[in-house]
Amino acid sequence: MNQEGLNPEPGVVEQAVAAQAVELAAIEVELADIENCGLHGQPVPLARAYRIKVDNQYHEWPKARITGNQLLHLAGRTGPLVFEVFEHFRHGEDPPELISPHAEANLRKHGVEKFTTEPELVQVTLDNKPKTIQAGTYTVTKLKEVLGVDPSRVLDEVIGGEFKELPDNGTVHIKGCEIFVSHVRQGQSS
Repeated sequence: MNQEGLNPEPGVVEQAVAAQAVELAAIEVELADIENCGLHGQPVPLARAYRIKVDNQYHEWPKARITGNQLLHLAGRTGPLVFEVFEHFRHGEDPPELISPHAEANLRKHGVEKFTTEPELVQVTLDNKPKTIQAGTYTVTKLKEVLGVDPSRVLDEVIGGEFKELPDNGTVHIKGCEIFVSHVRQGQSS
């Protein structure tokens, strides 16, 4: 400490400001187009913003890193159904890589061309038959529609060997491996 009782070494804030100043001084371009760089096999320069392609739509992003959740938000995939994000590389040279929601994609990574979103498909069982549907939250009425269950039938979920009747106005979160049974309402004949 100096005579005034202050620490002469830079603190955390000062170090962060200095690091940001160094990064800003290193900026090569205002806007880097990662698709163009990827298609031509060029490195992505350090930039103030990055032009990225998500589901065939272009967006500008202010950082060299972006999370799967941020990519889903740019693609408008923020509703009750679950989507996955894939990172694609130059001319399909490498298989697309899955970007999990909290993982970061490096926009300056060599060969990155674009990002796509796809429904996360899972398998459930309905009346002892496997069905593939999109993961997410459904109203029971919508789930019946997606599974091809007649709206007049009751849908039960089997949890721990117990049958739980699902009210039509209720909701169900589908993660995969759920078991459902449909049947006529009590008091009705088939």
